Amino acid sequence: MQITIHSKEGQQGPFPAEQVNQLLQSGQIASSDLGWSPGMSEWKPLSTFSELQGSASPPPVPPMGSASPPASRTELLAIWSLVLGIISLVGCAFGGFLVGIPAVICGHIGRSKIKKNPRLSGAGMALAGLITGYLGIATLPILAAIALPAITGALEKGKATQMLSNMKMIHLAVQQAQLDGAATGNPKLGFPATAELQSKADLKAMLISNEYLTAADLDRMGFDKMTVANVSDEDPGDTVFLKAASPGGKSVIVFRKGGNGAIYRTGQNIFAPDPPRNPEFLD
Repeated sequence: MQITIHSKEGQQGPFPAEQVNQLLQSGQIASSDLGWSPGMSEWKPLSTFSELQGSASPPPVPPMGSASPPASRTELLAIWSLVLGIISLVGCAFGGFLVGIPAVICGHIGRSKIKKNPRLSGAGMALAGLITGYLGIATLPILAAIALPAITGALEKGKATQMLSNMKMIHLAVQQAQLDGAATGNPKLGFPATAELQSKADLKAMLISNEYLTAADLDRMGFDKMTVANVSDEDPGDTVFLKAASPGGKSVIVFRKGGNGAIYRTGQNIFAPDPPRNPEFLD
């Protein structure tokens, strides 16, 4: 049988039972000192070991004025675990999960040390630190679930707003072509129906060849992602001219011939009430 001893000299062993008896008889250890062997759930006085009974000498009487056995002390990691765990809960909205991780680590290590050393206390503090630390860590997916839709919505709105601005630039270029066509009598300049454009590619070619915009400008503006209506110079201002779906598909960006643009929810009616004409869209 192997016995580990915990005396005033600290932890020793494990030793065979015969050697422990020799240490008892020589007075190097006392029967009141604690012992532990494999299979035991806790430390016990050596006097309770049946293998040592009868051979162990009674504990020496300490002389008057000798120091008392050292008192138990609280494991420092248990204290740190509780402190960090509380901070992780209080600061959960500001990344408390980052503090919760060391709280859990300190709690596990602290509890392990307390179990191995009967003179250490603070198991309850370490457990409280573990619980609060894990709760602090659990705030990460909760915060992500709350923040992610808001972030996604803000990004989509930003891209939709940028697309609306790009549509305005294209509308201004076509409007300038209309003015130039009216001033010069050129029938090939103007809005698609007036200039007899057959496709969106024809409108793009008109803008580029007459240097209203460059090919790079149109690519940067996402012209190929827009749908172009076959409007004429005479169509009213509330007639839809350009439209496009937002990147996330949750909204539709619309620009009208009169120069007004708006962002609508997908499925919402984008046409003005009772418009005089809903033009076909060019391919």
